[in-house]
Amino acid sequence: MSYLLLTVQLGLAGVFIVSAVAKMRAMSDTVRMWTDLLTAVRLPSTLAGWGSWALIIGEALTGVALLIPAPWFPIGLWPATALLVGFTGLAVVSARTELDLRCACFGRATTRLGWRHVWRNTALLLLAITGIVAWTLGAAAPTEPAGIAVALLAAALITVLAAFYDDIVDLVVEF
Repeated sequence: MSYLLLTVQLGLAGVFIVSAVAKMRAMSDTVRMWTDLLTAVRLPSTLAGWGSWALIIGEALTGVALLIPAPWFPIGLWPATALLVGFTGLAVVSARTELDLRCACFGRATTRLGWRHVWRNTALLLLAITGIVAWTLGAAAPTEPAGIAVALLAAALITVLAAFYDDIVDLVVEF
């Protein structure tokens, strides 16, 4: 159970840190995503810059909090779960309505926020919930180097799959 917790911890940390960095690198797409969202809910689009930075900082802090060792691990899991609930909810609304939001989830906004994002975010949300359950059941800090290496590899795979999910789906759909 402790290696599962470590995998979840590092995998979600990677996802949130990569997402925050990618949003900073493609700031114009992030601001455009926020502008579209604020316009859709009839709030001033002038808040898009603030919203963009708040999201970037929130994701970065969540990613760093997820790196805190196991005894204090839920400090990062709770905001990760809250963010993923919000992201999944927004993706569901966008998929089920005419709301045309571009997903700047990992930087560049190339695809419409829709069902593919619901599935990805749901998988990440289930990971976060799995981490909470594992910690609640008393998962201890892992000690075996081989197990830690496997957890690191699995976490890297989670991060890469989440970050390149749109590209992977586009590649598969083309065939």
